[in-house]
Amino acid sequence: MFSRVLFPTDLSAYADSVLACLPSLKSAGLHEVVLLSVIRRTDVPLHNTINLESLKYWRWYLSEQLNVAKMALEGNGLRTSIRIEYGNPVEQIVRVAEDERVEMIVIGAQGITAAQELYVGSTAYGVIRYATMPVYLQKFKVIRELGHVKCYQVCEHAFRRVLHPTDFSDCANAAFQVVKHLKAAGCEEVIVVHVQDDRIMKHRPSEQLAEFDQKDTERLETLCRALRMFGLSAQPFLRHGVPFKETLNLANEMEVSLIVMGSHGRSAIQETLAGSTFENVARLCQQPVLVLRPQRN
Repeated sequence: MFSRVLFPTDLSAYADSVLACLPSLKSAGLHEVVLLSVIRRTDVPLHNTINLESLKYWRWYLSEQLNVAKMALEGNGLRTSIRIEYGNPVEQIVRVAEDERVEMIVIGAQGITAAQELYVGSTAYGVIRYATMPVYLQKFKVIRELGHVKCYQVCEHAFRRVLHPTDFSDCANAAFQVVKHLKAAGCEEVIVVHVQDDRIMKHRPSEQLAEFDQKDTERLETLCRALRMFGLSAQPFLRHGVPFKETLNLANEMEVSLIVMGSHGRSAIQETLAGSTFENVARLCQQPVLVLRPQRN
């Protein structure tokens, strides 16, 4: 399913924790990783000869560190190559992903317990917005003890219980088409949820709300029947409230291991899942997130 992926890393403790999770994706078909490190312009401004020498040093240093990571991945049976680029991290990650024709980008993001985001935070969300291929956002908990940072992985059995939020759009359907085929990756159960936004529905008559609920319940049941045909256990949930809050609550209540969502990307007027819902879920959830969007025609 995702045999070749791009893994951008800044070689921090955060990124190393995500690196350690990559072998767990072999259940989803992973067998090749492209390691990427981006030298920021702010770190090495190219204004004079001295900085050109500094850039050479940075390339050498990153190459040495990436080779260590490469050996670790190859020791886990993953074919690995290395790229080192210069420029804006988000732009370079998206460009290299397209250049290398990878099937997915895997990038880390700190969980809600972290005090700040750094490279694997703000960059990750920029990649989600601009990437043209699926993005797997690996979450992990960060705990600071006596001045040291410890990262706790949240990647074991990542595909076991999947939450799929849907607004029944084309973008949500693109994610659903992937969800249907996750049994081979170890998926046992899928929770399908649609949230009626009370902020929008509160002014509608009760008869119309009941009609919407009935129609959406039928849609959810149809999706669950399709999942069962692919050998997956499936549960439908129709909820009312603020969509991103209800989605996060359900993810925690059901102890899901992965959230699979669709996104329109940068060119859409509105994001899937009622605009800000998509980004809020991606930022605030404690579980890994797989973001997909419809294929270009």
